[in-house]
Amino acid sequence: MVIDSQSTRTITKNIRETRDASSSSKSSSNLSKNFTSDICISLTKEEKDLFELLKDVAECYNDKTVLRVAGGWVRDKILAEQTDDFSNGFRLTSKKKEKSVDRTAKAKIVKKETQSQTPSAVKRTFSESVLRTSAKPVDIDIAINNMLGREFAELVNDYLDERGQDTYKVGIVLTNPEMSKHLETATLSIGNFWIDFVNLRTEIYDDDEHAESNEKGTRVPVSVGIGTPIEDAYRRDLTINALFYNLQSGKVEDFTEMGLKDLNAKVVRTPIDPLQTFMDDPLRVLRSIRFASRLNFALDPVLRAAIRQEDIRTCLRRKVSRERIGSEVDLMLRSSRPVCAAKLLCGLDLMECVFPLDPVDGRGTNATLASYDEGVRLLSTTHAYLIQNAKRPPVWCSGDKGNGKHEISDEASQITEETPDIKLTQDEEARRLLWYACLFYPYVTAYWDREQALNIGSEPQEIHSKKKRKAKKSKQSPLHKLMLDELKRSAKDAQQVEMIQQSARLFGKLVTRGGGQKGIKVLLSGVKVAAIDGIVAPGMDKDDPILSQIMEFRLKCARVLVKCKHLWRAAFVLSLCTELQRVDDAQTQIEQTYDADEMHADDITADQNAEVFSQFNAFATSLLDLNLIGIWNMKPALNGDEIALRVLTNLPKGPIFRDVMDRQWEYMVQHPSCPVEEVEEYLRGEFSDYV
Repeated sequence: MVIDSQSTRTITKNIRETRDASSSSKSSSNLSKNFTSDICISLTKEEKDLFELLKDVAECYNDKTVLRVAGGWVRDKILAEQTDDFSNGFRLTSKKKEKSVDRTAKAKIVKKETQSQTPSAVKRTFSESVLRTSAKPVDIDIAINNMLGREFAELVNDYLDERGQDTYKVGIVLTNPEMSKHLETATLSIGNFWIDFVNLRTEIYDDDEHAESNEKGTRVPVSVGIGTPIEDAYRRDLTINALFYNLQSGKVEDFTEMGLKDLNAKVVRTPIDPLQTFMDDPLRVLRSIRFASRLNFALDPVLRAAIRQEDIRTCLRRKVSRERIGSEVDLMLRSSRPVCAAKLLCGLDLMECVFPLDPVDGRGTNATLASYDEGVRLLSTTHAYLIQNAKRPPVWCSGDKGNGKHEISDEASQITEETPDIKLTQDEEARRLLWYACLFYPYVTAYWDREQALNIGSEPQEIHSKKKRKAKKSKQSPLHKLMLDELKRSAKDAQQVEMIQQSARLFGKLVTRGGGQKGIKVLLSGVKVAAIDGIVAPGMDKDDPILSQIMEFRLKCARVLVKCKHLWRAAFVLSLCTELQRVDDAQTQIEQTYDADEMHADDITADQNAEVFSQFNAFATSLLDLNLIGIWNMKPALNGDEIALRVLTNLPKGPIFRDVMDRQWEYMVQHPSCPVEEVEEYLRGEFSDYV
C-alpha cells in the first residue's frame, strides 16, 4: 500500500483500526523517555505561538496525536545553543512585548506577529562570515504519529476557520517512488515559517523484490505506512537530521542514539549502512556533502567509501531527477562555504556525474576532467580574494553612490533603484552566479578557443545575440546546455553566468593588453568625467591627444560594461583571479623545471601578483573616475522618431538604423554631457547620404 493522493484517508483509517491502544500519548511518552535528552532549546516568541497553535489543533481533534519537529530546525537550534556564533541558526526576534493571550486567538497572533518580523543577522564562526547571506524564512518539518500530513494541515485550517481566522493554502507534494520521493508532504506558509507536515514513516521491502531491484541499481519500497519515531529516525538521511523536538514534552529526542554524539563530534554519518541509505535515495550523497561543507563537519570514512561505489554513482545518474540534483548544487553554492562543497565533489570524483560536460573536440576526456580541477581552484582563489577584499577593499569595490570622490551621473544613478550597484561581498545573488562562472570558466575558455580556431565563432561577446532570444538547442553553448538541461536552472541564470564569463574574458584582454597602463594614465592625468560638467581635464584643451586617447579608452570599457551591467564587479573579479591563477600556474611550471630556491620563486610570484593587482586596481579605479558605472543605463539623446523626422529624413528602415543608434551611443560615450545639437550635427556628418 503506497501513500498517494487517493488513499490518504484510507491508510489513516486502517492504521488507527489496527494500532493497539498502547500507542496512546502515554505510551508514546514512555517510548520517548529512553531517548530524551536534557538539552534545552530556546524558542522565540513566534515559535512558541506557532507551536502552541499546533498543539491546540492536536488537542482539539485527537488527543492521541503527538507532534514532533524533525530534521534541520532541531539540529540548527541545538548548535545555536552550543555557541552564539553558530553559522546557520536562524533567530526570529520580536519587536513587540509579549502579551498573555487566549489560546483560541494564538493563530491570529502567529500570523500578525511573524509577518512583521524578519530573521536577525546570521553569525558565523569562520572567515566566510564577511560574505553576507540573506536571511530566509524558517523551514520547519512537523512529523505526526497517527495521521498523514495532508490531514493535519486540513485540521489546522478547520481550527482557524471555526474561530473566524484566515485560513492558508495547503500545497501537496505527491509521492514519486521512481524518483526516490516516497512520502507525500503537505506544505503551509504562516508568516515567516514554511511548514511541512508529514507522517512518521516506515517502509517495507519484499525480500525477493528487494534483491532483484538491488541488481538493477534501485531500491523502491513496496509499502510505505505510518511508523514509529524509531522507524522514522532510522530511515532518515543523516544522524544529525534524525533528531526530534517533541512539542508536547518540550524535549529533544535522539532515537538513533547517535545524532547528538555526531553533532558534538562534528561528523556527518548515516543512521544505517550508508550503502543502503544511498540506495534508498541517491540524492543523499549530495545532501551529505552539502551538510558537511555548510556545517564544516567531517564525512564519516564509511560514508566516504560508500560514495565511491560505482553502484551508488550509477543510481545517482539514473534514479535522481536532474531538478533535484540541480537544487542541491544551488544550495551548496548559496551557502557560505561553496569552496568546501566543490572540493568534496571533486575529491570524491563526483564532478563528471553532477556536471556532465562533453569533451571539447581535440582535447579528450582527460582535459575535461582537468578543467573540473582548474574550476575548483579558480573558485577557491576567487572566494579567498573576496574574503580579503571585504577586510581591505580597494577604492573600486565600494558600492556607495555620491561619496564626493566619484560623482555619478543622473542616468547612471537611475540604476540604483532597480539593480543597486553594491559590494560583491554583500550581494548574495551575484556571488552565486560568480561561483557557477568560476567552476566552468576553464572549460568554457577552452571551448571558446576551439571555436575561434575553427572560425566558427568570434570573440565571446558575439557568441550569443544581445537580444534576449531563446537560442536553438543545436546552437546553445555547452554552458547553456549544462545549466538548462542538466542542472535545470533558469534561462536567466544561464544567460547571466555566461555573461559574467564573457565579460571577464573581455576585461582580461583589456587590462593585460595595455588597459592597466591606460588606467594608470587616467589616474595620473587627473582627467575625470563629472555628472553635469562632462569632461574635467585640468591643463588640457579638447583637442589634446592624451584626452582623445582617454575617451577612446572610455569607449572600450563602456562596451564591456553594457554587457555585464550591474554584474560588472563579478566579471571583473573573475578576470582578476583568473590572471592570478595564471601567474601561479606559470610559477609552478618554473619550479618544476628549475631549482625553486635558486629562482627565489616566492619572491617572483609575490612581485608578479603585486603587478597584477596594480594593473587591475588602476583599471577599475579609472572606471569610477571616468564615470562609467551605470553607463549601461544611459539613454540616447535622440530616439528613432526624432532622428527620422529632424536629422536623417531620408533614413530607410533596416540594419542601417541600428548602425545610426550605435554610432550615436559611441559618440555620447566619448563626449559625455554633450548637447543634443552636437549629437545631431555629428549624425548629419556621419550619415550625410540620408540628410
